[in-house]
Amino acid sequence: MVKVICIHGTESGGSERHAKRLSKTWPKANFDQSKDFMSGNDAASVGLEALAAKYDAFVIVSSSYGDGDPPSNFENFLRALYTADEGVLAGKQHCVLGYGSTDYETFQNCPRLTDKLMGALGSKRMLARVEVDENETLTGDEAVAKWAKDVVAAFSKTCKSDVCDWTVPEDQILDKKSDLVGSSGGGVAGPLV
Repeated sequence: MVKVICIHGTESGGSERHAKRLSKTWPKANFDQSKDFMSGNDAASVGLEALAAKYDAFVIVSSSYGDGDPPSNFENFLRALYTADEGVLAGKQHCVLGYGSTDYETFQNCPRLTDKLMGALGSKRMLARVEVDENETLTGDEAVAKWAKDVVAAFSKTCKSDVCDWTVPEDQILDKKSDLVGSSGGGVAGPLV
């Protein structure tokens, strides 16, 4: 049985609401919404090593804020990914659902960074990242509905290799390492642009 955690990052509450609604349909054997659902900052306070010891799969639902920054309740999680020891997520799997608007040049920056960093730390991508544009409601709703079904199906499998590279569906990012940890922040991710 794959044990799942859902980690959300949101500035206005939208990503959290979507994640909460979607996760209500997940099998109880894999996920307990009262214990396995938290903000990125709460997840960071638990620690990546402790999360990796308890969970097999990480479902990330986040947006970006401002100039491609993580939402305020996700900042510590992204910082933890930047500074983590290599391999801390080895043997784990993840998927990312990103929300945003193509009105901004840094569309999906935080979800893309999160996806890339989790892979760099050893986690396998169990689904391609889905990027929802609030300007395309119908297309976004269809993509989320398909993703929601695919996530549940993925819980019944163990991901041995990435289903795709982090660059799918897009790879444009603005590195935030120096903003979050300074120029000597350590970790394995290094420059991403």
